[in-house]
Amino acid sequence: MAGAFVAICDDISACAWNPAGLVHLTGKQVAVNYISWPADIGYSHACYAMPIRSLDGVVAFQFGSLSAELMETQEYFPYGTGREFTFSNWLVGCSIGKRFTDKFSGGIAVKYVREELGVEVGGPTTSAVVLDAGTQYEIGPRNMHMAVALMNFGPDMQPGGSYSNGAPGSTAGAQYEGYAPSTEFKFGIALAPITRPWLTSVVDVEMCHPADNTETFRVGGEAVVLKTLAVRAGYDFNADELKASLGMGITTTVFSRQVMFDYGATLSQYLGTVHRVSLTFGL
Repeated sequence: MAGAFVAICDDISACAWNPAGLVHLTGKQVAVNYISWPADIGYSHACYAMPIRSLDGVVAFQFGSLSAELMETQEYFPYGTGREFTFSNWLVGCSIGKRFTDKFSGGIAVKYVREELGVEVGGPTTSAVVLDAGTQYEIGPRNMHMAVALMNFGPDMQPGGSYSNGAPGSTAGAQYEGYAPSTEFKFGIALAPITRPWLTSVVDVEMCHPADNTETFRVGGEAVVLKTLAVRAGYDFNADELKASLGMGITTTVFSRQVMFDYGATLSQYLGTVHRVSLTFGL
């Protein structure tokens, strides 16, 4: 759905999109996800969520890992020195979503993020604790919802160690500069134009303002037939690449447990297609 999901996330994936959406869970769920990005970059994500009656909300735990194998290059070896190294970025976090009224819910997530920038060839590491916070509010007919989310808010990430800056006569190591985490502010409105026993649909219109990039405007939609087959599409109007997305999902029952399989593809002219797969189990 091109990332237009902040106002309608209502399952375990809300821990990564908007923690307020966790309140829609009625039972325990576990999910595993994988995204195949261009340049052989892969992202794996796993999460577990359970309702807490005394809290009138849901608690979720998540772990994500992004990695890529790269070849070391130098000034005199532009095609590689023969050594390879790994760039990896992983996070572990806890999310809480709570219903405050029958129409308003809020959520917060605390995440520990760590980056390893080629430690095999002397690269630095950095880590930080960042926060996610979000709300969902039912505002009108046709199940209309409004949502606001602030993602990855926290202090600058400061790589440790030092490196040689190559200046003539310099013997001291230079310190790495810090950089801000990828903070995003999202605002979305969603409604359900069709609500029939055999067919339901939802449309989400979302604006996203990253701290280090231009604003994006996204539209996504989903149609579900007989509560079993879902067809999805979305479009990111401000992206240079990876504009259009298509996907589908199947919900079935295995050994009296609900199982959901989802696939999504984001299309690109030059970078190749981004593939996303996820598997969700009800416990």
